Amino acid sequence: MDLKEMEARLQKVEDELAIDRLQKIFGYYLDNRMLKEAWELFSKNAESIEIADRGVFKGYEGAGKFFLEYLGKENAIARLGLFAFHMQHQGVVTVDPDGRTAKGRWYLIMIQARPYPPGGPIRSVLGHGVYENEFVKEDGVWKFQKVFMSLHFRSPIEGGWAETPMIGQGRASQSDAPPTNYHPYPNIKPLPVHWKHPVTGK
Repeated sequence: MDLKEMEARLQKVEDELAIDRLQKIFGYYLDNRMLKEAWELFSKNAESIEIADRGVFKGYEGAGKFFLEYLGKENAIARLGLFAFHMQHQGVVTVDPDGRTAKGRWYLIMIQARPYPPGGPIRSVLGHGVYENEFVKEDGVWKFQKVFMSLHFRSPIEGGWAETPMIGQGRASQSDAPPTNYHPYPNIKPLPVHWKHPVTGK
């Protein structure tokens, strides 16, 4: 292996680590309701963000609507006892050969306290889903190009997902299009992985 090959391999590793860090910072911003900071992680040429059944928000401006208008409204009405923690793990990052674009997948576990039924008492809630995201490197900085999260369940801990698979908001009025791939438990449809098989290459 010559110096040029070593530099290319090192750059690939650094890119993978930077993307994984970006994803995790995104989760911390959501949890701490730092919505403007979360929006600023997106490319100005972003394609979309789609979270669960809330619909598709298109482009950078659409992402701004998602964070500042939709989630911002939740901020305004948040009451004592309402919170959410998003834990992202088992990440797989694949940087494309051009070194400018990439894809990443993470499992998501959510621990929340939210009203259920809507307008009712605060309940302990457990959720699970998977992210399949796309990234772009601009001026040496990795940013979100597309965010997609498939939600498997969001259920009161009391009773669990077998009894109450989903409590949630439904499509947001600010969204640009309906959900494209929403199949919660018990009708989960596995989200295709973005990578090739590491042994067979298929």
